[in-house]
Amino acid sequence: MLWESFSWAALGPVVVVEQTMKAANCLNIIADLLHPYMAFVFRTGNGIFQQENAPCQKSRIALESFKEHTDEFHLISWPPNSPALNPMEHIEM
Repeated sequence: MLWESFSWAALGPVVVVEQTMKAANCLNIIADLLHPYMAFVFRTGNGIFQQENAPCQKSRIALESFKEHTDEFHLISWPPNSPALNPMEHIEM
């Protein structure tokens, strides 16, 4: 599985995930890769992270991590069962 991110400004990190994506794995990616990327690309705190409702991204520890960084970027509320809203679904790899 790939974990990837992108924005209008720059491509973000791509991570090859070889095991089942659990909350701890997701938290490590958020802390080690996503947060530095968002802080660099959106220096004024106007970045918005659009997650895809994966169970690991909706876990308590992941959501707490997002709350800790609300002054740096925002998290979009995501309607359940809405994969068509995910822009990554429309990108061919």
